[in-house]
Amino acid sequence: MTDALRAPSITDAEIDELLALHGRRITDSFLVRLAFHYFKAENEGVINPARYFADYLGVQRQTVLTYMRMVRLRSLLTKNRP
Repeated sequence: MTDALRAPSITDAEIDELLALHGRRITDSFLVRLAFHYFKAENEGVINPARYFADYLGVQRQTVLTYMRMVRLRSLLTKNRP
């Protein structure tokens, strides 16, 4: 498996959109977009999506995991389970 297959397939425009939604107040809009990209990355086989999104957003990896916990607690998205 190459590094290209381990990085999320997210465009610069999508990263810009996430950055624009990311502010002092964490909105549902930001969390939904982040979760969409996070789950997409997981489905693509990305080993550690939190690390990549932390780099994109300029936050700690743990912060991204906290955002994903917020998604679940706010019931914003449900991940399809087999």
